[in-house]
Formats: sequence, C-alpha cells, structure tokens
Amino acid sequence: MWYLMENVQRSYTLSERLLRAIGIGHGGGTRREQEDIEDLIRQGADVNSYDGYHRTALHHAVERSADCVRLLLAAGADTDTIDINRNTPLHWAAFRNRADCCRLLLQYKARVNNMDFNNDTPLNWAAMKGNYQSVCVLLEHNASPDIRNYGGMIPLMRVAILLAAGLQSPDDEKSFELLIRCMGRIELRDRDGELPAVLARDNKLRSKLMAVCCTPRPLMQLGRRVVRMSLGQQHLPSIVPLLPIPERLQRFLLLEF
Repeated sequence: MWYLMENVQRSYTLSERLLRAIGIGHGGGTRREQEDIEDLIRQGADVNSYDGYHRTALHHAVERSADCVRLLLAAGADTDTIDINRNTPLHWAAFRNRADCCRLLLQYKARVNNMDFNNDTPLNWAAMKGNYQSVCVLLEHNASPDIRNYGGMIPLMRVAILLAAGLQSPDDEKSFELLIRCMGRIELRDRDGELPAVLARDNKLRSKLMAVCCTPRPLMQLGRRVVRMSLGQQHLPSIVPLLPIPERLQRFLLLEF
C-alpha cells in the first residue's frame, strides 16, 4: 500500500510539473523545454491531468507550440477533453489561429464540431477572430458552417460583425467569402426579415448579406453542401479525389471556386 501511495504522489507531482512547464509563462517551444516535457512524460506524468480551470496540458500547448502538441498527442493526450466552459483544445487552437495545431488535433481524430457551453464550435471561434488559416483547416475536415450558438449566431455572422466594425483585414474578407462558398441556404434575418442591427449599419455589407439571404442559392451550391454533409468528418482533400467525378467537380467540392 505504501508503495502504491508513493507512486500516486509521484505521478501527481510530475503531472503538476508538466502543467507548469507548458502553461502560462512557458512556451514549450524551445528544444530545452521540449526535452523537459519529454522527460516528464517518460517519468510517468499524466498528460490528461488538469488545472483548476479543468484545462489540460494540451489546452495550453495548442496556443504555443505544435512540437509540444505532437509530443502530448503521441503520449496519449485526449483531443476532446473539455475545460470548465466545455472548450476543447481545438477551440483554443482555432481561436489563436494555430492552424498547425488544429491540423495535428484533427489528424488525431479530434471532433471538428465539438460545442462549448454557448454551443459555439471551433469554426465559430476561428470566424469570430477572422482566422482564415484555421477556418481553412477546419473546413478541410468538413466542419459544419450551419451550427448556431445559443445566441443564434453562425460562423458567417461572426465574420460579418468584424467587417461591419470597419476594422477588417484581408483575412476577414477571405474568411467571409469562403464561408459563403461552403454554405447551402443562407439565412441571417430575423422573423421580421431584418438583419441584426450590428450587421445592418454598414450599407455595403447590408446589401451583400440581404442579397445572399433573399436570392435562392444556385442548385450547384445547394448540391455541394448536401454532398459535403453526406461525407461527414473526414479530411476532404484526401477523400474527394477518390470520388468517381470529374476533376473540376472535385475542385468545386473542395471550395476552390
């Protein structure tokens, strides 16, 4: 019994050290830091232990270092673990625009449409910051652009708010166009047929949004959305080329135009 208790205490201490090594104030990005993390894992640190906010080492690592994320995943870190707000590591990677970390998590089978306490998906988090690189990676893995949070917002609305604020970057514009491209039917209006006030104050944006909401989407656009939905969560650039359809249609499914 004493031996078991000592091992438990030792593992707990190592796990605490692992969280500190990757958490705030440390990057996990230098070679020395990576060696320290490797050594802690090798000695038996629990990669799925969590801090007071229920955030694991992976939650912290995705904001800082793809190499550190790779170490944790190889050691068995849970890709879908949630913190006290039900945020997964993929939410945080998308929010920080760590597209490399998003890609790693998805390669290790993280669920692309996990929802937090507000029903926001990682795509919603990426969109609210205009993080184009992360939006691209998430859509490559067939993230849904249609999931509404409890406030009724979808990713397209998140990007549109950035554009309406007048402080947009080229990445915001590209995210906006890509999200329109990947959707089928688009409806952003309320029951009275009006856009939310935050989107209606920019006349140019209002005209564009009203056009996509009021005008029936082309059949090809609707068909693309249905086909992508039927494929489920997969890495579409690997799957779509295997479909027995013309190359141009494959490129269309992959949102190239």
